Amino acid sequence: MSMKKFIFPCIIAVFVIAVFSYTYIQKTHTFTLKESETIIKSEQIQPLLGTVKVSGDADTDVVFTDIKTGKKYTVGYITSGTSEKIKLKRGNWYTVTGRGNLTISPVNVRIE
Repeated sequence: MSMKKFIFPCIIAVFVIAVFSYTYIQKTHTFTLKESETIIKSEQIQPLLGTVKVSGDADTDVVFTDIKTGKKYTVGYITSGTSEKIKLKRGNWYTVTGRGNLTISPVNVRIE
């Protein structure tokens, strides 16, 4: 078997594994913060990567607050069915403020 015939299937296999791995990470590290009577959620999130995707079922601004520094990061106004991405520092924990049910991924979750 020539080297060219061997390399192409290997590249395809690596690509397929990468896609399945990314999909698995997205599924297992997606969390929905349910709406409560207050708009401040008690859960804290930690970005798995440098970018977090957030969507919701209500019209709202979404604010991530770094629990160590108090610095706020705001996702502009989102509406039901739309999503936005925001860059957050990996390894830091954030509280999330927003209305409705917010779906955030890929993140780790800590409940206080």
